Amino acid sequence: MALDLIDLERALIGFDTTSRNANLNLVDFLAERLKALGLAVEVDGGHDEGKANLYATLGAPDVGGLMLAGHMDTVPVDGQDWQTDPFTLTERDGRFYGRGTADMKSYIAQALVAAEAVKARKLKLPLHLAFTYDEEVGCHGAAHLMRHLKDIGRVMPTAAVVGEPTNLAVFRMHKGFHSGRVTVKGVEGHSSKPTKGANAIYQSAQVITKLMEVAEERQGHRSMEEFFELPYTTLNVGTISGGTALNIIPNHAQVGFEYRTMPGEDPEYVINQLRGYVKEVLLPTFRKQQPEVDIQVELTGSGQPMMTPAGAEIETIALELTGEQRSTAAPYYTEGAIYNEAGVPTVICGPGDIDQAHRPNEFVTRDQLEKGVDFLGRLIERVCL
Repeated sequence: MALDLIDLERALIGFDTTSRNANLNLVDFLAERLKALGLAVEVDGGHDEGKANLYATLGAPDVGGLMLAGHMDTVPVDGQDWQTDPFTLTERDGRFYGRGTADMKSYIAQALVAAEAVKARKLKLPLHLAFTYDEEVGCHGAAHLMRHLKDIGRVMPTAAVVGEPTNLAVFRMHKGFHSGRVTVKGVEGHSSKPTKGANAIYQSAQVITKLMEVAEERQGHRSMEEFFELPYTTLNVGTISGGTALNIIPNHAQVGFEYRTMPGEDPEYVINQLRGYVKEVLLPTFRKQQPEVDIQVELTGSGQPMMTPAGAEIETIALELTGEQRSTAAPYYTEGAIYNEAGVPTVICGPGDIDQAHRPNEFVTRDQLEKGVDFLGRLIERVCL
């Protein structure tokens, strides 16, 4: 029986694959259907129990070919004001609502339908489908998949299309992503005698001020303005915690931040600015209050920018098939950077609008669903047949 796009979409949305959850039920569901289509399916387990990637191939496994890549996990719905059940696909006025409709289960459904259309044809280059875990919390699945393919001696794909929501525009680059944490150890005491302790939250405030200064300074260093909406490195302080009670001098505090670097910029610049400030200015002054205090600056995560060269064959083909005049830059980080780093020329092009991602009442339009299937079908014919 032929796969029905909407039925498949409904089934995929029905799996709660929030990143904190296991995804093996969805992996099994997809593997069963891909095997029925004649694809060779590999399930690549991750380090986290209950998580796995799925890598399926139609055609010769020892040739590069085209990879259609997407992630199976989604962000949580906790605390969001949904008007429908987020795990039940609901159609209203040409829109399909549900968690993952835009980001990015619609692309997975489209990839299966497109693969079915060529299952009986002889491919000159293979078609690979790569569906990963834990993209939303650090692209862990994609990184594990690339290491796995390398370790077992598989030939890397010749090109890849990552189906993040772009409204079927073509992106060939995006910024790098880096996360950091500052941990402040102070000395507690009674709040009526502040000189007897050392206030960790005050130091955290100065750390935040420094990050704001660096963010403002980076705005003056612009590049690639024709491609990026914000053509400079951006910073964001996302979390802060500390203290115990109003009448206790806080002996601990922590600040979490992230920054997104432009291609070609030194990825260590921001973290080194902060480390230098802490070491040379903040910590010496802090230790004059109490010698046992400390401030630690850690880089907790890092991902390089994606930068597929202009004129790469996959970019040229994607632009021709979508009718876009030129490719630009994604405003968000994607697994494309990991595939790029593994030597796979990659573009980002998928159904739906990123402005709907991660929000309550996330949706994709019927028009985007249908156009996405058409795009992937023509892409496979152009590259693989």
